[in-house]
Amino acid sequence: MTQGVVRSGSRAFRHRSARGPRAWAATRPAARHAIRSKGGLRFIAVSLLSLIPGAGLLALGRRVVGGLLLFVTLAAAGLAVFAVVAGQARDRALALAVRPNALLVAAGIAVLAALVWAVSVAVTGWLGRPRQTRRSQRVLATAFVAVLTLAVAAPGAFAARYALIQRDVVQSLFAGGGAGVGPALHGAVAAPGQASDPWKDTPRVNVLLLGSDAGADRTGVRTDSMIVASIDTKTGRTVLLGLPRSLQKVPFPADNPLRQIWPNGFNCGDQCLLNAVWEQAEQHKELFKGDPHPGLTTTRGVIGEVLGLRIDYYTILDLDGFSGLVDAMGGVVVNVPREIPIGGGHNLKTGAPLPIHGYVHKGRHRLDGREALWFARSREGSDDYDRMRRQRCMVGALLDQSNPVKLFASYPRLAQVLKDNLQTDVPRSDLAAWVTLVERVQRGGIVSLPFTNDVISTVHPDFGAIRRYVAESLNPPPASAATATPTPSPSTTRKATSKPKVVKKVQAESISSTC
Repeated sequence: MTQGVVRSGSRAFRHRSARGPRAWAATRPAARHAIRSKGGLRFIAVSLLSLIPGAGLLALGRRVVGGLLLFVTLAAAGLAVFAVVAGQARDRALALAVRPNALLVAAGIAVLAALVWAVSVAVTGWLGRPRQTRRSQRVLATAFVAVLTLAVAAPGAFAARYALIQRDVVQSLFAGGGAGVGPALHGAVAAPGQASDPWKDTPRVNVLLLGSDAGADRTGVRTDSMIVASIDTKTGRTVLLGLPRSLQKVPFPADNPLRQIWPNGFNCGDQCLLNAVWEQAEQHKELFKGDPHPGLTTTRGVIGEVLGLRIDYYTILDLDGFSGLVDAMGGVVVNVPREIPIGGGHNLKTGAPLPIHGYVHKGRHRLDGREALWFARSREGSDDYDRMRRQRCMVGALLDQSNPVKLFASYPRLAQVLKDNLQTDVPRSDLAAWVTLVERVQRGGIVSLPFTNDVISTVHPDFGAIRRYVAESLNPPPASAATATPTPSPSTTRKATSKPKVVKKVQAESISSTC
């Protein structure tokens, strides 16, 4: 037996010798290269397959764990596709975005999913690594798997971060649930219900949008812009009602303590303007027992009296917030009608002129936050009506040019701007209903009621006419009724033979037509 083995080995040796030592040596590296190449390609293929959670493990024979991960992945993908096809993806995402507890759960799920996915890729790479490789190859294989692991972990971490940022915004902005509402307005708010249509029993909602010039270099608060967005909750049609800041003799509500001081309206000349109402209330805090925000309470009450509307909610954005909002959007393109001064005006205490630091140049430009701010609020060389027209133009441009992709990419910055510069009394519990209302507004469209010097006088305003204009813009008559001759009401007819007063017709116009 031993002799046979020896002979066999001798024949093999003679066979190798016959081929020559050089030929044999040349086959060894080629054979090893073929083996390593086959193992490397298999490793790369399995590692890439692991980007589908569970698929790589199934390819390596790990059927239980791999099958479970793949089933969960396919089920989640199927639900997502169904939501998109059914048109529910956007609604569900918006509903999620206003629920702090749901956002916390979503962040946890995102982190868990990212962790499981990353571990799956790493384990797949380890189990599928080629054998008998050199050190350099092992380093490259490890780096390849590490890159894949980080790539699959990043989306989950990104989603979790955004969910937590959104949760912080919701809790910071909407925690008060109406803390800024004065005692006289409690119980009078048009609140949504809990039915399938939360606004079924609320035909109209009026939201006061205030632009405040409060800042570190300013004393007190002055409402630089005052706009009421009146929303038809059924159709979503929204009318923007802007008031001049220089409006005089504005009436105080009957239940406001300042009515005792100014029973015939806020009438003391150039100092008693609509935008000074806030400070007037703050100077008489002792009259507002139990109200921590007399300036806000009085401002919203006065604007409601002027327009003949109940103000249901408010939102205040200060100057820094507006500028930051525009910058976060990547700027805004508007048609600048003339050279708009940056700066100018007069010192409120001394009356001395203030310097001009530059201009927003005439023409169609993309404005950054600072330029957009001065475009909307500059008073040098213009009046309140011109400013109001520019403000409506800016609102229209922002609405038209809002880019969800840009806003999403810069959302952490935008969220910080909102937290630092925005106030509102929309209750957190009603945010889901507001998502429904915002969608209706987008479908219903936005129009603007232009109060110009041809319509109202700021020095001697006719508040009865203002309220009629508002009522007509909110409930426009049918086309057939619009041409009918109106019948004078007894309250406005002094004598049967008196000549009817000719009043300029005011119509709401498309917000984009103001530019």
